[in-house]
Amino acid sequence: MKRSAVFLLIILFVISAAAENKYSRKTNFTKPFSSKFKDYKAVMLVDLTNGQILFEKNAYDKLEIASLTKMMSILLVVEAIRDKKFTLKDIVTASKAASKMGGTQIFLSHNEKMSVEDLLKSAIIKSANDAMFALAEKVCGYGKVDVFVDRMNQKAKELKMTKSEFNYPHGLPPSRKDRKKGIKGNMSSCYDLVVLTEELIKYPVVLKYSSTWKDSIRSGKNMFELRNTSKLIRDYKYFDGLKTGFYWKAGFCIVATAKKDNTRLVAVVLGSKSPRGGRNKFINSLVTWGFDEVSKQNTIQVKK
Repeated sequence: MKRSAVFLLIILFVISAAAENKYSRKTNFTKPFSSKFKDYKAVMLVDLTNGQILFEKNAYDKLEIASLTKMMSILLVVEAIRDKKFTLKDIVTASKAASKMGGTQIFLSHNEKMSVEDLLKSAIIKSANDAMFALAEKVCGYGKVDVFVDRMNQKAKELKMTKSEFNYPHGLPPSRKDRKKGIKGNMSSCYDLVVLTEELIKYPVVLKYSSTWKDSIRSGKNMFELRNTSKLIRDYKYFDGLKTGFYWKAGFCIVATAKKDNTRLVAVVLGSKSPRGGRNKFINSLVTWGFDEVSKQNTIQVKK
């Protein structure tokens, strides 16, 4: 291939990438962000208020995302509620398949009845796989989770999440059998997850529960405590969501939202191998730096 043709392809690729990116890159920082914490595969910080990318590294790489998957599943549920297909008060009867989900769960029993709201807050706060599976069946019908997954991928295309691919509604790793078939875990990128976050937080019920540190379901001796999987909600100011995920191949993953005054930031970290403490301190320092930069930039604009 001639050099001119290669050069043209590079230009077209750059133009195409720029066209797909709905956020602009901020370049005039008063103090660039730096951190000794490097334990991640990809990271991104975006100011959703101004639509600016404040920090990124490998933000467009396609990676396994574990339970961050539930963000897309939750979006389909709240859209169904918006479209009046059912309400938060509607009762769901857990299927046998829902009761057999592994990983993090609320231990639904076969034929147990629970409200959509209790299942939804269980999926958001505790990241319960059985609750998410039951909600997927509520949206598309019992035994039709494959239809729900198709809708997840369709929604990703609508949102132009070009690096996202879903095979399950919950985010558990694929079984050994599925991996032999070539089925991977659910995939996405930091950028796609920021786009998804912007869509998801349009629904107040999502931030209501993602900002809740503790809640419960059931009652009496059967009461089950829900504790948020993100300690950022408890330990750091301004954070109000959104989702965590982990399994060995995906690593520790998180989408964290924070709001200070009129500024809304979202930080995404994928593929961390460290315990959550180090990752959370890194995210807090990144978001704190982001708020400072936005505040300083706003002050400069006012003076002008």
